[in-house]
Amino acid sequence: MEGEVTIKDTTASPAPLGFFGLGFAATFLGLMVMGMFSDAVMVISTAIFLGGFAQLFASFELWKKGDTFGASAFGAFALFWFSWAFIQIITTIGMFGGIMDPMSASAGFWYLIIWGIIATLLTIVTFKIGLKAIVVTFILLDLTFFSLALVGGMIAGVITLLLGLASLYTAVAMIWMEVGNLNCPGLCAPE
Repeated sequence: MEGEVTIKDTTASPAPLGFFGLGFAATFLGLMVMGMFSDAVMVISTAIFLGGFAQLFASFELWKKGDTFGASAFGAFALFWFSWAFIQIITTIGMFGGIMDPMSASAGFWYLIIWGIIATLLTIVTFKIGLKAIVVTFILLDLTFFSLALVGGMIAGVITLLLGLASLYTAVAMIWMEVGNLNCPGLCAPE
């Protein structure tokens, strides 16, 4: 049609950045929950700067691309990491004039269960995306929230570690598929 302008989006996908953020934050949290180390400072900083900011940046960029699912999922889970880190900071080193009491077991249970329910609802949507690695990552995300709420300890740590590794794999797989249109083995193949 005369006078019609077509604009092609040639910007890179921000989704791998979001999956890297989730992957690093979950991997280090899983290792800490498993008892591999006890210093939480690295986990808290990873939660803020990778789990939080990386996913938030991915969310904003996916929003600009019109990806409601990606923008909402990365945005929501970025806010999870910020809130989790805030809880850890104010209950250990303090803020606003003092150290607050630790979160009660009941509050922690509901905090994780509600996040698990939201993650599970989003997991249902991932079946429409068609990338097995994203489906697996979201299933492990669900299991992470529920295992941290209900079981804790080594089992929750291993599941959280698996979530982190699956998310890192998903990030690399998305890049692998985009660069040169390479065929990616394993879970990154479309369903």
